[in-house]
Amino acid sequence: MKIEIGESAIYSWLRHIKGCKIVQTNWKTSPQWEGFHTERVYALIEQIKQRFPHIFKKSTPQQLLQQAEIDALGVCFTGGEPFFYAVEVSFHEEGLRYGNETSKRVAKKLLRIALLLYLQFNTKQGEIIFATPKVQPKTLTQIS
Repeated sequence: MKIEIGESAIYSWLRHIKGCKIVQTNWKTSPQWEGFHTERVYALIEQIKQRFPHIFKKSTPQQLLQQAEIDALGVCFTGGEPFFYAVEVSFHEEGLRYGNETSKRVAKKLLRIALLLYLQFNTKQGEIIFATPKVQPKTLTQIS
């Protein structure tokens, strides 16, 4: 089993700094789970594909959601209500190395996470974070 340093650091941050009582790395949905708002989520994916065809390309909504993984997922309970932190960790010693696809890949990952939170946890509340220790200025401009 390989330990991912970035995911491990975010795991600790979520537990000890953010105070999340539930934290899991490499979180994935199960095909056995029934989602909330499934038809609405599929419709949102189709709308995104029409407006930004370069992001999801030809993947079906089912493929997009089954293949998605959240690098670190934390749940905090403030006043009894769950608040979700979903973190995509990209740790590359030389900085992000996705070439010309960087902004597309980051957008795809973050959109998938938002859709998963809505589908699996029935929430529109939360914080989605893209964490990477090193980004070249040109890449940062693309992502922004």
